[in-house]
Amino acid sequence: MARLAAERWGEKGPRVVLVHGSLSSAAAAFGEQQVLAERWSLIAPYRQGYSPSPATGRIDPDRDADDILEVVGAGAHLVGTSMGGVVAMRAAATAPERIWSLTVIEPPALPNGIGHPDVDALREALRRHWERSGDADLETFVAGFLAALNVTIPMPSPLPPPLAEAIGNLKTERPWETGVPLDALAETTFPKLVVTGGGTPGFEAVADVLAERLGAERLLFDGSPHAVQRIGEPFNAAFEKFLTAAEQARRS
Repeated sequence: MARLAAERWGEKGPRVVLVHGSLSSAAAAFGEQQVLAERWSLIAPYRQGYSPSPATGRIDPDRDADDILEVVGAGAHLVGTSMGGVVAMRAAATAPERIWSLTVIEPPALPNGIGHPDVDALREALRRHWERSGDADLETFVAGFLAALNVTIPMPSPLPPPLAEAIGNLKTERPWETGVPLDALAETTFPKLVVTGGGTPGFEAVADVLAERLGAERLLFDGSPHAVQRIGEPFNAAFEKFLTAAEQARRS
């Protein structure tokens, strides 16, 4: 397991581990959550391949899950956005006794939604994009990826090094294959929250499946970006309400 670099905000409250997705990294993905550090000890690790954590030749969600469990240690509330949500769910299924609660934000657990038209269409669009543009330059590749997600995010040109690094990592992923162990997770008893922003129909359908199978609380911030946590206060208020209830239940 790699020793991950991490952002750490707050020292007094219960521990919350925040797992970033593919096109961002710890500080950028969870900058809007730093205000919660007055009441929570936030730890946002940089996954392998994202500086200043060790480099890697390819992204491996299972390896990342093992790394995240090292950060979780004896116990923590666990949060994951986008591919970080897949990583968080795989970690939680591996060591549920150390997870105090689980929050996932638009995780691309697409195989878990197979059979739903929007999920099937997104899986095929992503597979075709990798097949056709996997060797394209970074700008072309990320533009096609975002188009497949129905997400509009302006890309700076030239790409700053952290973003170029992230896109290079993304090219090694296979998001149409990144399912999560729902049966194992359904047997766990820690509280769960599934959050989406309404922009990608395939992600909405997957989130509905996850919430139903896991008995999770389901929140939709319609019109929000794929990384819903970046809207700040509205997300933070709902998220902290969930965390507080989970913490109270754990301590009782």
